[in-house]
Amino acid sequence: MLLKSRISTGKEQQEILPMDMVSFPYVCSTTRLDCCPDNPVPWHWHNVFEIDYVAKGELSWQTPDNTYLVSAGEVNFLNSGILHTCSAIGSTPCEYYTLLFDMHFLSGMYNSVYEEKYFLPLIHNNSLPFWHFKPDSLRHLKMTELILRAVELSRKEPYGYEFKVRSLLSDFWLMLLEDTKDIKPTAAPMNSADTERMKLMTQFIKEHCSEKLSLEDIAGSAGISTRECTRCFQRCINTSPNVFLTQTRVRMAADMLAETSKSIIEISEDCGFSSPSYFAKVFRDMMGCTPKDYREKDGGGEVPWYYSEQFSKIVRRK
Repeated sequence: MLLKSRISTGKEQQEILPMDMVSFPYVCSTTRLDCCPDNPVPWHWHNVFEIDYVAKGELSWQTPDNTYLVSAGEVNFLNSGILHTCSAIGSTPCEYYTLLFDMHFLSGMYNSVYEEKYFLPLIHNNSLPFWHFKPDSLRHLKMTELILRAVELSRKEPYGYEFKVRSLLSDFWLMLLEDTKDIKPTAAPMNSADTERMKLMTQFIKEHCSEKLSLEDIAGSAGISTRECTRCFQRCINTSPNVFLTQTRVRMAADMLAETSKSIIEISEDCGFSSPSYFAKVFRDMMGCTPKDYREKDGGGEVPWYYSEQFSKIVRRK
C-alpha cells in the first residue's frame, strides 16, 4: 500500500516513521507538493535510508551544506541521519515516491558481514549525505527501474512482495555502492555543532510554539547567544528563527484543521497566533489557501500512480 506522506516529527526534529522497525522496517509513500515557496516539507531527519523518485515536476532538496535540484525521471538517495527539507520549484506541482528503509531490512542480523562490509562504510561517509542521478546510462536506467518496480509492488502488495521488494533494493544497493565508490570520506564537517544546536532549537520550538516565544528563549534552549542563534539558523536552513517558528505554527494548525473539529479561531489561539486575521494571512501565504479551504480538502488529494515515459521505454525493451 502506498501511504500519502505527511511528515510528523518528534524529539529534535526526528521524523516519526510509519513503519514497524522490528518486523518490517520499510515503507513506501507518495507526496504531492504544490509550487508554493513558503510551504516546503518541514526540516527533519531519520535514522533510515531514503530513496525518492520524482514522477512529475522538479524538487529542490536542501541539507545544511548544499541545495540539490532533482527533476522528473530522476532518483535521489539520502543517507541516514541527515537533516533535510525539500520544496517544489517551477510552475508545475511536484509528485514523487519515497522509499524509507532501515539497513537491517537488507543486511539482516546485527553485526553481520553485510552490515560491516556494505552498509556502515556508506553510513559513516560524511562526504555522501545526498546522491542523485539521471537515467543517462545503462546502470542508472536499471537502478531507476528497480525503484519503480519496488513502488509498484508496494502499491499492489501481491503475495510475497516483502521478499521481492527486499531483493530489488538489494540489487539497487550494490549498484549504488558501485556508483559512489570513488567518493572518499573527508574530515568531519565544520557544521556538526550547528546541526546539534539546530536539533535542540527546532525541537524546543516544536514543543513550545503555542506559547509566546522570544529569540532569547530559542537561543537559550541550545545555550548560545541570540546573535549566534540567528547565524546558526541562517547557515543551516537559510531562514530566521522567527520565520521557522511561524512555519512550525502553520504546520501545527494544518494538522489540527485536518484531524480535529476545533474552530479556526480555537486553532489560531492554540497555535500561538496573535489574532485570527493574522493566522489567516500567514496560513494563506504559506499554504496557498485559506484555513477553511484547507480543511475542506484535507491537505490535498492522493497522487495517482502512472508509469513515466522513461520507465515505459525500459519496460518495452524487456
